[in-house]
Amino acid sequence: MQKGLMWGSVVVAVLATFGVGPVDSYALVLVVLGLVMGFMNPIEDVATRVAMYVLAVLLPTIADNLDVIPVVGEYANGILSQFALVIAGVAIMQVCLVLKNSLMAAGDDSDGGDDETESAAPEVAAPEVAAPEVAAPEVAAPEVAAPEVAAPEVAAPEVAAPEAPSWGGDDSGDDDSDGGDDEAEDTRNV
Repeated sequence: MQKGLMWGSVVVAVLATFGVGPVDSYALVLVVLGLVMGFMNPIEDVATRVAMYVLAVLLPTIADNLDVIPVVGEYANGILSQFALVIAGVAIMQVCLVLKNSLMAAGDDSDGGDDETESAAPEVAAPEVAAPEVAAPEVAAPEVAAPEVAAPEVAAPEVAAPEAPSWGGDDSGDDDSDGGDDEAEDTRNV
C-alpha cells in the first residue's frame, strides 16, 4: 500500500507540473496523499520526523535552484515543488499522531480523575534464565623459572663528624693576624 501511495504521489506531482489531467486542484490531492501516507506509516524516530519537517519547508527553496539547468531544470523544479506538498502532508500527519499519543498518555487517568498522586506498583521484570556455563578445560601453562637477579650492593653513606661550635672566630688559624699565638688575654669575665 505504501509503495502504491508513493508512486501515485509521484504521478500526481508530474501531472501537476505539466498541468494535464482531470483534477483542478492538484495541491489538495497531493496533501491528502501525504496525510494518508503519514497515517499508514507513522515515523517513530524523532530524528527522521525532524528531517521530514525540515525537508517539507526547504525542498521548494532547494528546487528553485534547478531552474538554471537548461531544458529540464524548470520541470525538475516543478516536480520537486509539487512533491514537497506530499512531504508536507506526511509531516502534518506526524505532528497530529505525536500530539494524539501525547494527549492519550497524559489523559490516562485510571483513578477516575482524582488529583491525588498514587504511587504506581513497581514493574516486576520476568526472571532471566541464565544459560548454563560450560567450563573450558583447564590447560596448565608450562612453568618457567624467573632468572635470579642479585640485588645490587648499596654502600652506606659517609657521615662526617659534627663540628664543635665556634664562639666567635675561626679556630683554623689560617687568618690569624698574630700567627696563631694566643697572647691576648680574655677580658670577658675579669
